[in-house]
Amino acid sequence: MAIPLHKRRKVADFDPVRDGKTITQFCKELGISRQTYTNIKKRVAQKGRSGILPDSTAPKNPARRFDEADKIAVVNARQHLMEQGLDYGPWSIYYSLFDSVGPDRTPSRSTIALWLHELGFVEANARKRPRSSYKRFARDFVGELWQIDGLVYRLFDHAHTHVTIYQVIDDASRFDVGTKAFALPENGTDARAALAEAFAVYGKPQEILSDNGEAFATYHRGHLSATEVWLASEGVLAIAGFAPTTQGKDERSHRTLIQFLDARHPVSLAEVNSYLVEYRQVYNERRRHQSLLVGKMHITPRQAFDTFPKAAPPTHPLDPENVWARVVTFNQAHNPQAALIATNGPGQAATSPEASTDDMAAQQGIPPTDTPTLTMPTTRSTNSWGIPDELRVSKDGVVRVLAHGLYIGLRFKNRLLYTTVTADNVAEFFTAHDGEFLFSVPLPITLSHRPPGGQININLVEGMKHRQPPQLKPNLSKPRPKRRPQR
Repeated sequence: MAIPLHKRRKVADFDPVRDGKTITQFCKELGISRQTYTNIKKRVAQKGRSGILPDSTAPKNPARRFDEADKIAVVNARQHLMEQGLDYGPWSIYYSLFDSVGPDRTPSRSTIALWLHELGFVEANARKRPRSSYKRFARDFVGELWQIDGLVYRLFDHAHTHVTIYQVIDDASRFDVGTKAFALPENGTDARAALAEAFAVYGKPQEILSDNGEAFATYHRGHLSATEVWLASEGVLAIAGFAPTTQGKDERSHRTLIQFLDARHPVSLAEVNSYLVEYRQVYNERRRHQSLLVGKMHITPRQAFDTFPKAAPPTHPLDPENVWARVVTFNQAHNPQAALIATNGPGQAATSPEASTDDMAAQQGIPPTDTPTLTMPTTRSTNSWGIPDELRVSKDGVVRVLAHGLYIGLRFKNRLLYTTVTADNVAEFFTAHDGEFLFSVPLPITLSHRPPGGQININLVEGMKHRQPPQLKPNLSKPRPKRRPQR
């Protein structure tokens, strides 16, 4: 509650010695707190008699008032970004206006988002998994980790020709160190060409993160690709993720790249590569990245690449023995059913003709292949439970194990699985294409209850473990209804 001006004057003129009262008595008679008395006395001591008057209650940063012209400017900025093939969300519009009309006439991001919603420009999307549920990661040093991934792009010619674009992103700064298009399908030769060009300009990183494609990293499947061998000779360690979200930075940049190219309608490979040069300039130099927040403003990947601390580049090639030991350790830990071929060690795996078959594939225009160095299980059963060493998931996402039709999810339909039974009677199943663990069930199979129908959701198996368990529908999770008694 505001203190009246006449009480403020009495506080300023009060002297305990002269008036013969204590401060407590004076405050009680005046009906104010001792803290209010102290504050007024302090203001008078600092500002003199002008301190008796209270400060203005108006906000220091009053809300700016915008008119229809400002809304029109937001809509025009959004349309301009769309025509240029750039992102046109609230943050992109904010920085576009910030650079063109200045901070004084630029609405806040929340105001822009509110206007877009009111004008009906917000695109309705399905409800997604919240971003807070993802575990974010980013390296601290530039050059510590690069991400590479390939995408297929369709040209705007009559034949709808497909080209393959390799995109290489620095993990710490999000800087695009190399994006180039090739005519052939994804293969190791073109991937190495894109990396070699980036190495020559920006130096070598310590690690390269990719997917499990034959053109990149194949150590999860028990053999080294030619790209892994070449990177080891350059002193760079090739690593691979287990899910698309591991390469989320590269996957998200694909959308920005495709959006940029679609706005320009390239009809030839030469046009794509010329537009990619323009794209890298816009992406690195002009487009502020929303994940690069410094203070209250986002910065561009170029600013992050130049200012963030740098990692020391590799100077010596990696030892083939250590690279091969990594392959052996991974496969022994994740695929116990596979047995190593003794004659195929690092010397042969890293330098054998099989490791360079993607060079011939690139010349012939066919997908690359490498000869695996691990023996695969057979269709017969080698365990006492009679579970085959190879199982095929049906088109409905069901796999049969010991007369139980286990539903493991439609995302794994038509997949080939490898089976192994541990010493403590646990059946483990691995996907054949990458050797990764999928699910396991204790033997014998015990159900929490028998659901209606022939399929059994794997969540109903007691003690089961699953990499990505399917959802348990409520109408299928209830116990099987009892049969009517016979009359």
